[in-house]
Amino acid sequence: MALDRFKQALAALLDQAPSDPLERDEYFELHTLPAATGEGFEVVICDEENEIFAVIYTERLFDEGEPGQEAVEALVPEFLQQAFGLEPEEWESTEPFDLGWRSREYLWFMEFRVPGLTPTCRFD
Repeated sequence: MALDRFKQALAALLDQAPSDPLERDEYFELHTLPAATGEGFEVVICDEENEIFAVIYTERLFDEGEPGQEAVEALVPEFLQQAFGLEPEEWESTEPFDLGWRSREYLWFMEFRVPGLTPTCRFD
């Protein structure tokens, strides 16, 4: 199944996460899903309850409106396919590629969901 690599990476991250909700949120801010490849990108859980992930471009910083952002955004589907085996029809963007704050830096990211993800990534 195409989602297997993504599920395995997600399970590895969830297994190491603390159970305390505040510590867990902080853990997900600082730890990425282990990826087989994909220099320049990272994937984090940005909303565990709603199963929203973010793919973050870490290669370099861009200023708002700086040329080149569209070219980086176009690399996201290829990265998700190479790193996790996710085909474009298996995930959906929930927000446009945008500038966001992470670890004291502004980085470009795209939030996405994986609708076919079962079991869910919820922690009970």
